[in-house]
Amino acid sequence: MSRMGDTIRTARLKAKMTEKALGRKCGLAESVIKDIESGRRIASDDQAQRILKVLGAQDSLSTELDAAAEPPQPLPKPRPRAYVVPLEPDNPQKESATREASDAWLDALGGVVKRVPVIDPQGVAVDHVLTPIIGGKIEGGAPDKVLFYRCPDNALRGFRVFAGDLLLTVPASKPEDDRLMLVFYKGQRMVRKLLKLDGSRLQLQSFDYEFTAEVAAAAEVKILGRCVRLERAL
Repeated sequence: MSRMGDTIRTARLKAKMTEKALGRKCGLAESVIKDIESGRRIASDDQAQRILKVLGAQDSLSTELDAAAEPPQPLPKPRPRAYVVPLEPDNPQKESATREASDAWLDALGGVVKRVPVIDPQGVAVDHVLTPIIGGKIEGGAPDKVLFYRCPDNALRGFRVFAGDLLLTVPASKPEDDRLMLVFYKGQRMVRKLLKLDGSRLQLQSFDYEFTAEVAAAAEVKILGRCVRLERAL
């Protein structure tokens, strides 16, 4: 058990709260709380602060958390940004000739790259991104089924996803705990972090300037896909 996990477990037991009850109150799955307490998972700063706030121990435990915090992990080197194919050409005549050559080139590389559509919250394809195909798949999904979702706002900034960023999404039909997923809800496509609740309910989490969560019946939320990769907007 890590020092951070031991600190959180001690505070939870003192508050006479189960892992499941604590997870519900701070918007995390029961399994996440258990993993943090056992040391199998390192809690992010945001997760630690939310847990402490629920336990009412933010001030008294802040020193222990600072001491228990793991050293920051180096960020992976960003992948080269994919070439974006414009949807509206500046010069239609010139673009027509260029497109014929480009299409012939793409046909030759049909098993290597794919022009993946970029959609907005209304489901309209507003752009395309050339994306490599590896082993006949794109991030484990069928090339003709994957898509990019362009985030329209900063509703996910607390999860390090900002307006204009592209989320590569592969097909999925069932919700997954503590994962960003593309859903159709209230007549619009959106990406939210999901948490499964009792009684066939889902918690849709967003995080702009503060964490918010909306609870809905699972039948009201259509799962469209699982977000597997982020393309940062420059």
